[in-house]
Amino acid sequence: MKNKIATLENLKILRKKNLNKKIVLAHGTFDFFHYGHLEHLEKSKDLGDLLVVSITADKYIKKGVGRPIYKQDQRLKFISSLDFVDYVVAINSTSGIEIINCLKPDIYSKGHEYKNKNNDFTRKILAEEKEVKKNKGKISYTNEMVLSSSNLINRMKFTEKGLDEEFRESFKKSNDFSYFFKKFNEIQNKNILVIGDSIIDEYVFTTALAKSPKEEIISVKEEKKNVYFGGIFATANNISNFVNNVTLLTLIGNEKGLEKKIKKRLNKNLNYYFCTNENTKTTTKTRYLDNSNKKLFQTNKLNFSLIDLKTEKKILKFLKKNIKNFDLVVANDFGHGLLTPKIIKVLESQSKKLCINVQTNSANFGFNFFDKYKKCYYLSLDEPEVRYALKDRDNNIKILVKKMLKKTKAQIIAVTYGANGTKMFSNNKIVSLPAFSKNVVDTLGAGDAFFAISSIYSMCDNNSKNIGFVGNLAGAMKIQFLGHERNIERDDLIGYMKSFLA
Repeated sequence: MKNKIATLENLKILRKKNLNKKIVLAHGTFDFFHYGHLEHLEKSKDLGDLLVVSITADKYIKKGVGRPIYKQDQRLKFISSLDFVDYVVAINSTSGIEIINCLKPDIYSKGHEYKNKNNDFTRKILAEEKEVKKNKGKISYTNEMVLSSSNLINRMKFTEKGLDEEFRESFKKSNDFSYFFKKFNEIQNKNILVIGDSIIDEYVFTTALAKSPKEEIISVKEEKKNVYFGGIFATANNISNFVNNVTLLTLIGNEKGLEKKIKKRLNKNLNYYFCTNENTKTTTKTRYLDNSNKKLFQTNKLNFSLIDLKTEKKILKFLKKNIKNFDLVVANDFGHGLLTPKIIKVLESQSKKLCINVQTNSANFGFNFFDKYKKCYYLSLDEPEVRYALKDRDNNIKILVKKMLKKTKAQIIAVTYGANGTKMFSNNKIVSLPAFSKNVVDTLGAGDAFFAISSIYSMCDNNSKNIGFVGNLAGAMKIQFLGHERNIERDDLIGYMKSFLA
């Protein structure tokens, strides 16, 4: 069985040694192997003399949270145990093009559901077919029972983890993946301005030491430090993974070489306009974690005042000159002084569409509420941020949202509840959506990811349920990794959505 598990180099040699034999290639994820897979591979073997099966390596699988269910070594072992399979190999790519060019198969075998080109949303199979023909092979479609691994996995996963399978089944009956895919394509060439406070997030990983004999304090040994560019930088990176034309406007501190470091971490398609405050440092939030990645405490380097008049004039000049060119303005207000009353007034009066997230955090508690904004299209807050701003602990959220709608003239409001999902409000309708994952690695930036992706989606679809759905997918993805070590990638979210709606 071990001899069946090959490398690309092995397969190059195999091709040279078997020029007179018909080699068939079947490529896929093959996560959660089912009867449809078995039939497909059996029929693929009937097409030629040798059957090679290639599987997508773990880190290239774009099917959303918790995938793959089975790691690549397990998938390799299982498929190699099938007596009619001659060789199996893992491919470090999201498509089969690399293995096609290496093996040069006579026949490339796909399931018959892919015969309909409309099912090839990523256009990868179309590209693979071109490579097959270029290498003098042909593509063949087998006819077998069509089952969906993603659907089977979703049904089990939602049941096991206490997630709302009833919502998923109901939502997918009335919503088609192709609709969402088309909408995301529509926003790709929009022009977006992202404005807000810059934040450096530091994660210091530690090992606990013995208790201090003289004081009641925690004693730890620093092991390593990861530095992430969070705040508006994370929002801009997430958005620019979906939209080609994104401009970032923010203020940074006077740290030497900081601008160069930031630019290295920003997506290449991002345009940026940085103002520098020569008198202060960039807001930096340092979290200390134990060896299980549990957060122990946080320190902050902050400037509590609004930006200086000179910087404000620069930003106002930029906005007055350029804001009309943007289809959407996304304002992430972390309450660290960038968004002054004058800047807010320009955003409200001159934006074609304005999406706002106003955060309450430990550094601005009691001083940064949504009611400083008088007009927007879309407003996203968590429940405590709503209640703090309206000074109302007890009333039903419906009553509070009516006040919010009146104060901000927003057409759509999202209120997030973390593990308890999201409520969306528009046109006097309330829609509740559950959280899509309860496996939490780190909650940092989950609300920002929800806001960023739901904001850009709101450009092409005013259905609040759909906006909340897209945002919840992004939030569920964000909590799967630590800090800002990864952004929300378009292919990842599209793949997650496709498997969710399978």
